[in-house]
Amino acid sequence: MSDNVSGRSGQTREDTVQLVERLKAGDEQAFEELVGTYRERLYRVAWRILRDDESAEDAAQEAFIKVHRYIARFEGRSSLYTWMYRITVNIALNKLKRDRFRQMVPLGDMIRPDRNPRSDPSRAAMGSEIVERVKEAVETLPDKQRAVFTLKFYEGLSHKEIAGVVGCSEGTSKANYFHAIRKMRKLLGDLR
Repeated sequence: MSDNVSGRSGQTREDTVQLVERLKAGDEQAFEELVGTYRERLYRVAWRILRDDESAEDAAQEAFIKVHRYIARFEGRSSLYTWMYRITVNIALNKLKRDRFRQMVPLGDMIRPDRNPRSDPSRAAMGSEIVERVKEAVETLPDKQRAVFTLKFYEGLSHKEIAGVVGCSEGTSKANYFHAIRKMRKLLGDLR
């Protein structure tokens, strides 16, 4: 694209270069122009990943904060929008990972004894004890193993999906799950 041809934002490359210079100089008006020009685009990028209006708005806002904070590091090897796009995507993906972990149902809620303890009190008591023992065993696992075990066993995610959430390779996810299962069997061996 030549310097005089405007892109999707309506700005020419020259306009963008001047905007970056003003941003680096600390011009607050330039930051307001930046937000006005790119707000919708960054929101749409975040929304495509998060599929939630409020989360996408938060991600876009966080992206602008990072752009403001780190504009001095922008070297112009890519377009300003490409740089902001990468920041937004990374924020949205990290938010998605955090939200997935927060939405996980606590282990104790997943394994339930009979809901009507009057039907068989000994079975209800045994179920509560098992739930507590499993919860305690899971809590002894190292963080990565606990995360992988929970995502695989309770959430039913594939190792490929787990790798994306936890930030490891698929092989590492499988290894963590294997070791977690082995430790759980050792800790709960008397329940067989």
